[in-house]
Amino acid sequence: MTTPNFTEHHWDFLERGSVLVVTLSGPAILRLMDPENFAAFQDGADYDFHGGMARKAPYRIKVPMSGPWFLAIDLTGLGVRGVRHGVSVESPQKPVESPQ
Repeated sequence: MTTPNFTEHHWDFLERGSVLVVTLSGPAILRLMDPENFAAFQDGADYDFHGGMARKAPYRIKVPMSGPWFLAIDLTGLGVRGVRHGVSVESPQKPVESPQ
């Protein structure tokens, strides 16, 4: 069994439509998960996530619903070490009202 090699980021609340912008110095698997799926990921059980393999930065992941979220930056099985990363959150785009 492969030992997990990931870095975790956690937000108590992200608004639906927010975008996580992830910069990386190398390839990684990005998994955005709600608390239940993150717990399953940690336990090695079946889980769902948003994201995927990131080979180029910046990689953008849209938050599908408001609530708490976890981001796992996973290097397991990629044969890389020490990938530097940064994560920022862009607020959801609000429609601009046109003057009347």
